[in-house]
Amino acid sequence: MSSKGQESFSRLVERIRALSIIDPDEARARHPLSPNLASHISKLFQEDRLFDVLPRLELQLSIVSRFSPPVRPALDPYTSTQIGIFSKSFSDYEIGSFLDYPECCMRSFSERIRYSIDDDHLNELKISGKFAFVTTAGFIPCSIFCDSAHERGLISFVEREEMGRLKALEKEIAGSLPHFHPEYREHYFEVRSV
Repeated sequence: MSSKGQESFSRLVERIRALSIIDPDEARARHPLSPNLASHISKLFQEDRLFDVLPRLELQLSIVSRFSPPVRPALDPYTSTQIGIFSKSFSDYEIGSFLDYPECCMRSFSERIRYSIDDDHLNELKISGKFAFVTTAGFIPCSIFCDSAHERGLISFVEREEMGRLKALEKEIAGSLPHFHPEYREHYFEVRSV
């Protein structure tokens, strides 16, 4: 049975896969909330500069499918770098829209300048009565209770026994998809517990 995290990751892979076979103008039209990033990715595929991205994504998808996590793991950092996710050439809103982040979370990230899980999130966790909270690494929700983020498989509450499975998934992805990004060595989820 698939999970919200697996379904979310699958949708993201499909979005990138679709950009590999269309031209930049069509990419721009299909992604009105992230036109510049979408056309950039499409152009890179046309120029054969992303020849190794789809095999890496397919491998990550197969690993994610086996573990069926409650939350989508971060994209392979090599892929994110290659397609421009870490580029300053695109706005937070464009990148967030492409990654299917909710509008409320993008606003919170950009306007409140929330670059990590902060005291507000941790205070919410304390009053929630839940053991732990997990989010896609790099995604900062407006609240740990954000319904849109939960529905999109970007955040979830987890129990102690699920945390080991998330760590095992991170370790397998990192071992199967080596890269040089220092922030994401076996770090595809952000987990906080009380």
